Amino acid sequence: MAAHLVKRCTCLLREAARQAPAMAPVGRLRLAWVAHKTLTSSATSPISHLPGSLMEPVEKERASTPYVEKQVDHLIKKATRPEELLELLGGSHDLDSNQAAMVLIRLSHLLSEKPEDKGLLIQDAHFHQLLCLLNSQIASVWHGTLSKLLGSLYALGIPKASKELQSVEQEVRWRMRKLKYKHLAFLAESCATLSQEQHSQELLAELLMHLERRWTEIEDSHTLVTVMMKVGHLSEPLMNRLEDKVLAQDCSRPHQGSLLWPHPNQAKTTSWIVHEKLGSELPGLEPALQVDLVWALCVLQQAREAELQAVLHPEFHIQFLGGKSQKDQNTFQKLLHINATALLEYPEYSGPLLPASAVAPGPSALDRKVTPLQKELQETLKGLLGSADKGSLEVATQYGWVLDAEVLLDSDGEFLPVRDFVAPHLAQPTGSQSPPPGSKRLAFLRWEFPNFNSRSKDLLGRFVLARRHIVAAGFLIVDVPFYEWLELKSEWQKGAYLKDKMRKAVAEELAK
Repeated sequence: MAAHLVKRCTCLLREAARQAPAMAPVGRLRLAWVAHKTLTSSATSPISHLPGSLMEPVEKERASTPYVEKQVDHLIKKATRPEELLELLGGSHDLDSNQAAMVLIRLSHLLSEKPEDKGLLIQDAHFHQLLCLLNSQIASVWHGTLSKLLGSLYALGIPKASKELQSVEQEVRWRMRKLKYKHLAFLAESCATLSQEQHSQELLAELLMHLERRWTEIEDSHTLVTVMMKVGHLSEPLMNRLEDKVLAQDCSRPHQGSLLWPHPNQAKTTSWIVHEKLGSELPGLEPALQVDLVWALCVLQQAREAELQAVLHPEFHIQFLGGKSQKDQNTFQKLLHINATALLEYPEYSGPLLPASAVAPGPSALDRKVTPLQKELQETLKGLLGSADKGSLEVATQYGWVLDAEVLLDSDGEFLPVRDFVAPHLAQPTGSQSPPPGSKRLAFLRWEFPNFNSRSKDLLGRFVLARRHIVAAGFLIVDVPFYEWLELKSEWQKGAYLKDKMRKAVAEELAK
């Protein structure tokens, strides 16, 4: 009996040690508890000495492993708070290296909207335990997960001297020859946009060198255009090689239009694809795709007058007027932006333009779900203005953009009754008086988290276009980005913040 008991203890302790999380005091306590509990129950069990039952608990646990892993993956994906993810380390689930990496990636996503919490996270003991677990098994992290992991560590603000960050960067260096081309491109974009440290710039240089050497591995136009848009602007030699790649034929296919999502850094790329490769084929493309391409060029300030005329011609745009489908409505919204570009940014443009009846905002322009930031901003503005006639909230313009608020200030900085004065930015005329000399028209624009590019403070191209149009329409801009608003706790702070923003906007205009 004693021999059987010793043998069983040895097996149980070996299995418990294999299951215990590395570097976790809680795990060691749980190990001792599990061993004690199992040993006690085995000693009192009348069948514990039978040979067939010796490994039964271990076999049952192994059989359940796939279900536990699937459950952990589900919990990681569905987590809505950092605490839910960190609790996985102290629970009954043992994370492997890939799951630890997925937790870090998910944490980065959740905290992208709460940058003020990143410092607290880095000091958390469970977070350090997570990094240690990952560091001890970094070689077994999958290629695709590794590429996302590095960007997430940069986004979380892990110190450059951290051995865990350096370990991930070194692992990337070792794997460069094995990583797929798309993973290299993703890593290069992460190094360029999420970290400005010198050591990361060195890693970026290595990634770009590999991209330049392995450009012949690209076999499809989808990967080609994606790489051009993401990292082409980072390396002129790389862009030259990519521009030389069987593109003209593939880019004429309608499904490639979705790849030309505009960003200021890719102005040269998008312009080159449309003007040089599509050229005379543009009028023969699907109408909605033509609008997408011209709209992208408008965002990048690369549209030509003939391209504007083609999509604003009555025979062309009439097919989208009154469209009921979501696709037609989205296309017409872009036509409004193209029309605004022609009006505001091309002083010599002679037409055609959309008819006045078409640019009047429809009911759907303001029929959107109110966000917490939007609600708080409106409430603060109401308190700031004091009277409803001193400003307008949710102003739908003829340019396809909606202002969060509009105010008119006289030369002394006092609010004027905005509805009494002519407003050329509205499709339907209001007011009869011209604004007094020295008056300033201000537009309040809130910028939510999805309005920014790659978790940075750079607006996406669509919203750069919106801001540019509103400035061209004669407004001074009061920007209200989410990352500044989140720092304001009291109503007094919020009101003072908006007043200060207004004063700065006016002062900058007067200083020109």
